[in-house]
Amino acid sequence: MYYEQKYNQQEIANRLHLSRPKVSRLLKQAREIGIVQISVLSPNNSFVELENALEDTYHLQEALIVDSEEEISDKIIKKQIGSAAADYLHRTISEGETIGVTWGTTLQAMVDAMPSKQVDNTHVVQALGGVGPPEAKAHATDISRRLSQLLKSKLTLLPAPGIVDSKEAKQVLLADRKVKGALDLFSTIDTLYVGIGALKTNPVLDRDHEELPPKLYEKITHSDAVGDIALRFFDKNGKEIDSPLKELVIGISIEELKKIKTVVGIAGGSQKVDVIHGALKNNLIDVLITDQQTAQKLV
Repeated sequence: MYYEQKYNQQEIANRLHLSRPKVSRLLKQAREIGIVQISVLSPNNSFVELENALEDTYHLQEALIVDSEEEISDKIIKKQIGSAAADYLHRTISEGETIGVTWGTTLQAMVDAMPSKQVDNTHVVQALGGVGPPEAKAHATDISRRLSQLLKSKLTLLPAPGIVDSKEAKQVLLADRKVKGALDLFSTIDTLYVGIGALKTNPVLDRDHEELPPKLYEKITHSDAVGDIALRFFDKNGKEIDSPLKELVIGISIEELKKIKTVVGIAGGSQKVDVIHGALKNNLIDVLITDQQTAQKLV
């Protein structure tokens, strides 16, 4: 009544026989639990020249830039980039499309900002096994499930961890019918949405996270890696590093990623410049959604 039918709070109170403070509390509660979501986006033409420069420099299909200032926190930047990514997905999704998603807090922000939209015959595919606690909103399973609900689409989950302890454990999981079925769908993905992780901010590389065996942690942190996409770590030129981790990840590979028509990279912030540059240099992404400060450094 308030947001869609434009009644004011007193009119709602009168119609529903409630006190005005009660109506105000209910509206506040609706925002707190996510029934109502409000996103603030920069005007589409704010950074046209900068977007064009990014597209020309890195041969991108499209670049989208959100406003940012030096003092803005990474948390706010992620929320703004997530809102822009939700707007892009909402604008571009088409009937019959298969969408792949990985994991991360920026993708989580995208799903948090995504309005519901039903598009016929769409399919969401989880493109990376689970990383981190299953209850986390940034977990690939949660992101995939929530996006599927918003799009009212078919859903295929990848029922496996993102990182396993051994090659033998991976082979057992790859033989599972449901795991194999999900992996076989990677070749059908039309648009893949990925976060771009910097080495310094990747939770997998947090010693307290315990996702990686200690020896692997040392190999990656002492390698030439600057960051990753879907746990595929690469150097400043976007070339995947040679690491035992490559054989322990269950999810989309760099080779599979490069065959997808449109890979949308969603990332920003001061610590992501080198890794985004590497991804762009090796043509790992086709659409970049980032912030103004990062875009200026990339250009």
